[in-house]
Amino acid sequence: MIKYSAAALAAVLTALSCSGFLEETSQDEIKPSSANDYRELITGEIYNKTNGTSLHTYLDIMTDDCEEFARDASMGSDTRNSGYGYFTWQQNPELQVTGVLNEDNAWAHYYHQILISNMILYDVDNLDGTEQEKALVKAEARMIRAYAYYMLVNLYGEPYDPSTASSALGVPVNNLVGAQNVRFERASVQEIYDLITDDCRTAIQEFESGGDNQSIYRWNLNAARLFLSRVYLYMHQWDSAIACVDELLVSKGDLWNLNDKAAEGDETASLFFFNSRNPEILFSFGYYNITYFATMAKGAYPVSEELKAMYAEGDLRYGADDGAFIRNQGSSLSFMGGGKRYLQYKYDDPSNTSVHGRALRTAEAYLIRAEAYANKPDSYSRALEDLNYLRRYRLTPETYTELSGLDMEQTLQAVKDERRREMCFEQLRWFDLRRWDRPRIVHTYTPDLENLSNVQYYVLEKDDPAYTLSIPRTVFEQDSDLEDIIRPVRNMQTSVPEAE
Repeated sequence: MIKYSAAALAAVLTALSCSGFLEETSQDEIKPSSANDYRELITGEIYNKTNGTSLHTYLDIMTDDCEEFARDASMGSDTRNSGYGYFTWQQNPELQVTGVLNEDNAWAHYYHQILISNMILYDVDNLDGTEQEKALVKAEARMIRAYAYYMLVNLYGEPYDPSTASSALGVPVNNLVGAQNVRFERASVQEIYDLITDDCRTAIQEFESGGDNQSIYRWNLNAARLFLSRVYLYMHQWDSAIACVDELLVSKGDLWNLNDKAAEGDETASLFFFNSRNPEILFSFGYYNITYFATMAKGAYPVSEELKAMYAEGDLRYGADDGAFIRNQGSSLSFMGGGKRYLQYKYDDPSNTSVHGRALRTAEAYLIRAEAYANKPDSYSRALEDLNYLRRYRLTPETYTELSGLDMEQTLQAVKDERRREMCFEQLRWFDLRRWDRPRIVHTYTPDLENLSNVQYYVLEKDDPAYTLSIPRTVFEQDSDLEDIIRPVRNMQTSVPEAE
């Protein structure tokens, strides 16, 4: 395994900043005195810093849920440039069309959270506070760390496969609580997933003993159960995923009936799906700017025709004028020669997702349990119970029909299709493609908006190494010996290429 120095890791671990509640005891030392001080540190250094952070906004444009929109317009901007390297799966995706580095800051962000979590877990038992207060702080810190490793390994580690996970390249493990001159190994994918599940299981116990958070803006017991069920699903531990969802849904199983949302006179009808009135949200953890979907731009990456075709008549998640998830911009694009594009509308604004734009919600729990059942030969038919339950809340009564009579393969495909429809633009599709079958995807790109007939084609082949991101360049430059995924050079083609 390739090792690297602490200096390389420290370069991407932002120094721990202390909030104003911490009293300064000397010019050299600022130290918390109680468990509740650490809760405030988590608020300021984790939750508040996550809100508004533009992290891995490229995840959706790498998938088959997005396509190119290009118009030769006298107004608007071309927002495609910064996402070009990701949209076309380039060897170095951080580079814009112009060659300018569009720095990927996810590595630094999540290792910073891991460092803070390590420090809290190392020190909190030595501080003032009740055992319940300390348990709650530790539970939050563990979930923050678990989620950080989950994101890192799914961005920069190889896809999880039970048969290869023990040898597949994961990401480094940082167990330190400060800057030390040591060397780290890049751990296996299995080691990272074991860390994640251990933290989640312990955190759930601590939430149960320490008292649950009563806010959707902090990690809490139900959010931890949902997240652990997702991780078990990725690991193909079907029974464990089902058990987690069962426990969660006993406590919290609400779904938002889109028929009620769309009803005439309903005061929630004008609200977007991700808002404070949505009973499905278990944990809201920030938002991000989606410049690639810009409303008035002449070049962008909106919803693909393929995704739009996934929605049947009467599906309230999609609609020309009033889809809860996806709708078009209509006449506002008339100056672009009549071009219409469909944008994601789950959030408060089509270009900024606002505070609820990234969240864990109960709808995913039903899909997780359905997928786990669909992979079990002795009980795959039970998956349709969860699918039909969710679909009743998404389709109009006139168009809803029960799914039934499907064999195991058809059932699993139905689950995957429903997950795609329901979880679109929540930064999960890329991870789903990685863990399922890593299919072939073709994207088109128009290099010159004054010559729209000049179209280039880029192909992500099946099982392509580019399903794993390169380590960010700023990290690699600190230590060129870092072992990295070898992504192929991605050349454009002038016609639709045939599958290999």
